[in-house]
Amino acid sequence: MVIFDCDGVVVDSEVLLADVHVTQLRKLGLNITHAELTERFLGLTDRAMHAALEADLGAPFPDDYDREVKAELRRRSARELRAVPGAAAALRRVHGPCCVASSSAQAELEFKLDATGLAPYFSGNVFSADVVAAGKPAPDIFLYAACAMRVAPAECLVIEDSVNGVKAAVAAGMDVIGFTGASHLTPAYGDRLLAAGAHAAVGDFGSLTRLVPERFVQLD
Repeated sequence: MVIFDCDGVVVDSEVLLADVHVTQLRKLGLNITHAELTERFLGLTDRAMHAALEADLGAPFPDDYDREVKAELRRRSARELRAVPGAAAALRRVHGPCCVASSSAQAELEFKLDATGLAPYFSGNVFSADVVAAGKPAPDIFLYAACAMRVAPAECLVIEDSVNGVKAAVAAGMDVIGFTGASHLTPAYGDRLLAAGAHAAVGDFGSLTRLVPERFVQLD
């Protein structure tokens, strides 16, 4: 089975999300760059990110912070959100079962996959860290997905863009390939994914399908 992370792997949403958070945080008096936000929180759950940022701010977020972020992200996503280039073509070629396992909330996952036209490729097999005790880098969400799909962890290949996601996959006993093909990362980030335990790192879906031909139907 192939397990895809969502944000930054099949959906090019990380840049949008970072921009929305940076704008809202500046309104609260917390100046943080897009690069710093990505560096510190890529692959973490919203709960973990909010706790760390509240510590930086020295006060709890306003009660409407999460609501404002989600509303603005929805507005911008409706206009700007796109699938990562090559994602749909690769998903059509997956050999065997596949699913999404992500740190994002379930409702947000479903919205983003619907908005980019990718939802049908997963047949409803979309799993959120909402349902597990610990988010990445803990292995919980990947183990949950494997159990739900009735596939042994050792038979799973994970595609991940974050160090935390790679560590989670390794801890789950799964093979993992690092992916840097979305707009929030440069190819150089692949070295960090390799250091975290990925057995390879690729910068686009064409390279991914060629790297593991047994996982994807090969076209002449």
